[in-house]
Amino acid sequence: MNLVRKVLTTLGGVFLAALLIAALAPNATRGVAASLVEVTNTASNAVPTEDGPGNFPFGATLCAEDLNSVCGSVAKSGLLVPLTTSTGAAVKRLVIEDVSAFCNMEPGDDISTLISVPLPADNVMNGQNTLLYGFPITVTVNGAFGITHSPARIYAAPGAEIGTQIAGFFAGNLGASCNISLTGHLETK
Repeated sequence: MNLVRKVLTTLGGVFLAALLIAALAPNATRGVAASLVEVTNTASNAVPTEDGPGNFPFGATLCAEDLNSVCGSVAKSGLLVPLTTSTGAAVKRLVIEDVSAFCNMEPGDDISTLISVPLPADNVMNGQNTLLYGFPITVTVNGAFGITHSPARIYAAPGAEIGTQIAGFFAGNLGASCNISLTGHLETK
């Protein structure tokens, strides 16, 4: 009987110790279990990622016009890439990820909006120092308006001047104007 009591007391003590360890250190036991999970990132089974603290949202609306003045005197057709963010972090580059535009135009016009970005100094070849990205306008509402929306991947260095313009065929002499929205992020890392 004495032997049974000693065995039960020992087993009770071990059980109590296990309960205390599980109650006081649940994160450690979960960490051990989590370290056994292996995640692979393949194209067919991609792991979602997110922009880290080194990216700041960016957006700008510019107005480009040709043969008319709908944009007005205060509208801008270009911008300078900021050198710092609102928090004072130095900008490494601007990444434009989306371009959209709404245009006033005449029926019969066949136009595109153009975004111009200077090449980095070490990429200039044969006097070509500007990249030109074109986004065709889709005509809507009896040809009086047009729109475009396109994902993009346009890079620009801090301090670079990004310009916008309209090009194409103008059916009449009234021209066209487009409000162009550029969205993306500023990289600081």
